[in-house]
Amino acid sequence: MPTLTESDDITTYLQARDPLLAKYIQRASHQRVTPNTEVSLFQALVKSIVSQQLSGKAATSIFEKIITRFGTSAEKIRNSSPQDLRACGLSQAKASTLASTANRIVDGSIPQQEDMELMSETDIINTLTQVKGIGPWTAEMVLIFKLGRHDVMPATDLGIRKGYALIFGLETKPLPQTIIERSQLWKPYRSTAALYCWQSVDDTAWTA
Repeated sequence: MPTLTESDDITTYLQARDPLLAKYIQRASHQRVTPNTEVSLFQALVKSIVSQQLSGKAATSIFEKIITRFGTSAEKIRNSSPQDLRACGLSQAKASTLASTANRIVDGSIPQQEDMELMSETDIINTLTQVKGIGPWTAEMVLIFKLGRHDVMPATDLGIRKGYALIFGLETKPLPQTIIERSQLWKPYRSTAALYCWQSVDDTAWTA
């Protein structure tokens, strides 16, 4: 399988592999998966934990409160009380997950980003999901939006399922397994295909 470095080449590859996806890509805004160097690994984990089953607006509000109160320090969150964390708008479960994540960052149970760069997607997911409250979806968000990994398909994500239905002209949201099966066509650049699925949800002018 060729390794493509230019986003235009990846888009062209996806179009060639899947004519139905290509129909949407041809009129969509260009999508590109890149590592996010502006936030730390811990910040990315915090944002992904906060975003679980929340709208983007609500998640951003809570995330900003956490950053305002604790900064970007895992040590500060590790030493904070559950009440302090919940004061930012977190549920009890998410406050516990955030504290556990901070503890594992500080004690090294979660590898530093430099070490994580050498790990496979599967190994990263397995490592992160050892924290109670971090599931595959949370790990997949970190893989795509922090580490810029190219071959990730978060098929359980509601936005992905909605977008897939729109792109492929389905009347109902598909099961995650349906998306996984179709996404074999998009390997090893499924993350870019995921971005197009998310984009289509906001693209009110699009009809398959």
